[in-house]
Amino acid sequence: MVRGFVSVYVDWVATEDQVRAATAQLPKPAEVLVVKVVALADTFGCRIAVDLTGGFDEKRDGRRIARAYAAQLSEALGVPAFALHDLILAGRSEW
Repeated sequence: MVRGFVSVYVDWVATEDQVRAATAQLPKPAEVLVVKVVALADTFGCRIAVDLTGGFDEKRDGRRIARAYAAQLSEALGVPAFALHDLILAGRSEW
């Protein structure tokens, strides 16, 4: 089994409790085994990450999984959520 890992970052206006409640209600993607909410220092304007770990190929499927989950989470919370990979690429474009 491949162990893939991706992260979704949530806009700073969401609280950890709100994110935990939303993730508890959202279905896990089929390939994801664990959904973990993690508090952060301010990173890319976000203070909370949702780590998704599971039996998927990170390089092949990770971006798709993270983007889809970010879209669902954003809709559930009413605030932006982003695949970490997309935040990193956006940050690089500003350099």
